Amino acid sequence: MILFRYVALRALLSTLAAQAGVLAIYLAIDFVDNANSFSGPGWVQGVIELYANKSAVVAYQTAPAAMLLGASLAASSFCQSREWIAFRSVGLGPWRLAAPVLAVALLVGGAMAALNDVVGVRAAERAEEIHGTRFQRGAAGRRWNAARQPKRWFRSPDGRRIYHLRGQRPGGGFEGTTILEVDAAFHLVRRIDATSMRPDGGGWLLADVEDRTFLADGGVRLERAPERRYSFEEPPEAFALAPGRPAQLSYRVLARQIEVRRQLGQRFADFELELQGRGAALFMGIPASLLAVALALRPNRKGHVAASLVEAVGCSLALWAIQGTSLALGLSGRATPVVSAWAPVLLFALAGLVALRRVR
Repeated sequence: MILFRYVALRALLSTLAAQAGVLAIYLAIDFVDNANSFSGPGWVQGVIELYANKSAVVAYQTAPAAMLLGASLAASSFCQSREWIAFRSVGLGPWRLAAPVLAVALLVGGAMAALNDVVGVRAAERAEEIHGTRFQRGAAGRRWNAARQPKRWFRSPDGRRIYHLRGQRPGGGFEGTTILEVDAAFHLVRRIDATSMRPDGGGWLLADVEDRTFLADGGVRLERAPERRYSFEEPPEAFALAPGRPAQLSYRVLARQIEVRRQLGQRFADFELELQGRGAALFMGIPASLLAVALALRPNRKGHVAASLVEAVGCSLALWAIQGTSLALGLSGRATPVVSAWAPVLLFALAGLVALRRVR
């Protein structure tokens, strides 16, 4: 247990140092790349707030690379100080060094996942807002405002009803409602207009209703009523679509949005991919650290710190390339969200296990 804590502490300190270094480099490059857009009154305060929020986002995104680098540096330091030779002289195998490092990777991965869910999703939204409305005016600001508007158009899962809901009412419901019903050939057969729509038990209560039915002979039958109750298949909670990108939603909200979108026949593949990706990110540091340790302990390795940096950068680039390819396959529908999110984890785990078996 003493040896476990000793190795784990070394790995934790290396990982934290690597995380700080990776974060500083990333933010410095981003600042230089966007420096020409930072202007106007109070721009210094705006930049400080922007990068304070970006720090939380970038720390989560670069955590697997930082854990890989930290594990590589920690294992290399044991080789450089000849402690690894002492391990082997008393019959201790590579897993006695790898296990504490992997435990640290799991701990850091869990902490980063919790931090992202509590702070990161809000920080991502705030950073995008500052960048879009404060430093990128015009079209960028309009795109930001449009993305934050509540969803107005919905379609039922069977495709027969299309809802246009305008203005949410306090306590539930909508101000201004148009409901279109179409047939299998997408011909309009009915249109319902109302000044308000609110939930009423298991159905909906519409006010100032104009109900038009389009007849087969080309005629229109119009019915008006000050108030009328309708029983649509979609419950009130089915219209609770949250605005914003999937990366800006907490885990609980994200899971709920998938169910809501599935009920309404809305696109939800990117939401499910984000949900699976967060689960995979929790464990991604473990196979990455395993591969880093195996490379650091390989026989006849030359160099230590310099070699660790080169190996970590190479493995990080490979990791990002595999994750990017897998994400693209998931978004295009060529792979399921589960496969797309977890394939990089399994590939790196396999590579790490094979590499560690070769350590003697």
